[in-house]
Amino acid sequence: MNQLIISIDLGTTGCRTVIFNELGDPLSHSYQEYNSIYLSSRWIDHDPKTWLEAAQSTVKEAISKLKETHKNFSAIAVTSQRATVIPVDKDGDPIDNAILWQDKRAIEETEHLKNIYGSKEIYTITGLRIDPYFTLPKLLWFKKNRREIYGKTFKFLTVQDFIIHYLTGIFKTDWTQASRTMLFNIDRFKWEEDLIKSVGIALDKLPEAVPPGSVIGVLNRSAADKLGLPEGIPVIAAGGDQQCAAIGLGVVKDGLVEANTGTGSFVLTNSNKPFKDKNQRLICSASSVAGKWVLEAGIFTTGSIYRWFRDNFWLLGSEEQKKFRTDAYSFMNSEAEKEPIGSNGLLLIPHFAASAAPYWNPEARGILFGLSLGHTSSSIIRAILEGIAFEIRKNMVIMEGFVGPIKEVRISGGLTRSEIFNQIQADIYGRPVVKSGYEDASSLGAAIIAAVKIGLYNNIVTAVDSMTKLDYLSQKNPIDIHTKVYEDLIIIHDELYKSIEKSGIYHKLNEVVKSL
Repeated sequence: MNQLIISIDLGTTGCRTVIFNELGDPLSHSYQEYNSIYLSSRWIDHDPKTWLEAAQSTVKEAISKLKETHKNFSAIAVTSQRATVIPVDKDGDPIDNAILWQDKRAIEETEHLKNIYGSKEIYTITGLRIDPYFTLPKLLWFKKNRREIYGKTFKFLTVQDFIIHYLTGIFKTDWTQASRTMLFNIDRFKWEEDLIKSVGIALDKLPEAVPPGSVIGVLNRSAADKLGLPEGIPVIAAGGDQQCAAIGLGVVKDGLVEANTGTGSFVLTNSNKPFKDKNQRLICSASSVAGKWVLEAGIFTTGSIYRWFRDNFWLLGSEEQKKFRTDAYSFMNSEAEKEPIGSNGLLLIPHFAASAAPYWNPEARGILFGLSLGHTSSSIIRAILEGIAFEIRKNMVIMEGFVGPIKEVRISGGLTRSEIFNQIQADIYGRPVVKSGYEDASSLGAAIIAAVKIGLYNNIVTAVDSMTKLDYLSQKNPIDIHTKVYEDLIIIHDELYKSIEKSGIYHKLNEVVKSL
């Protein structure tokens, strides 16, 4: 009888539930989108109820689609986006909207932390650069601007923690999620109590942090009845979505790196020790393999820019484009293929919601540089794809300085459906790129972690070897003459950003915008 694992993956734009067997085959799946609340260009809230409703709906639908006669559910694995903050009461019910990980409202709190503690001290302890991306500045913002909410909050949870509490009634987080708070000692895998006390956050408002892959509890009767499942199924905290994606892509050996491009892009490699970048360009977090680490670079907006262009420009075009809205990306990809490498001198800097690695500038904005009357929408489409890959490549170069040569790039995420983007990636990285045989690597990684925990495999490497499927037939290899051109363009791309940042243009523009 198949041992079935239910994997719940709550991303930024939607929730996916997949039911895997012990070999990593997806037997059934369901997906439901949700929308965040954009209060301004930099303030992003989210109604937590939509996450719960999406989890409930997708689990029930995935079960209903399952063709297995004997449904032997051995575990429920939960993974989610990271650094999103949900204030909840003692019953686990939200008492305000969540602040999304992409939110940048806490710039003042970020500057306060830099002035009081200094970036070096915080980075040394937590492995994180001081930035509004992470949890601590958001908590300080809550405390200052939502005092009543802060006072009433029993626990501040991540999305993963919130759903696990619904399933089990237990408040816990795991090391991967805790390591994104800027309050967690990355060397010792525990809350840094002295720092927590010093910044004025109540320790009891943070859930207990346990190793990734832990069984948090079992499915309680209330949730079981609503989901149509038997109670008592072990519920496992698989860890953050990007850490899980690395596992799902088999990035557990030297020379491999994950480049996952969905809403944003994340570049990760696993490590046996906590590498720290003295320039704080890369961050160090807990791996989903308990007791190990990931060296990581995140880029806030990548695939979301492609969607932005589709929704705001591409669909304003011909009637043919509007008619095939659901397949607009295919049309866009075909248009990008018509353009030469370098997009006829058009460069896009993908800082549409500030910059994360390697620049870490919360005031940065997106740039489309080099426009002329000869450029078309096709030029812009290709420039978007190249701009995303340029930013990823910059981070890979830094990463190689710590972990050694990268031999192969394992790619996943929605944008990797684009064959032209995958070839652009290979050409810009100068490395072979290989897709996962199953697109949602995070869901598969969560299932792999659960499979080890419940004893289907002895260790993570064995589980990865047995459960991951890589699509080597679609592998893209770099074309040398393209790589050489891109090497010149990436230097210009980097110099373009630095010249604008050095001149203070980003700050000046944001000050004007704030006054409007």
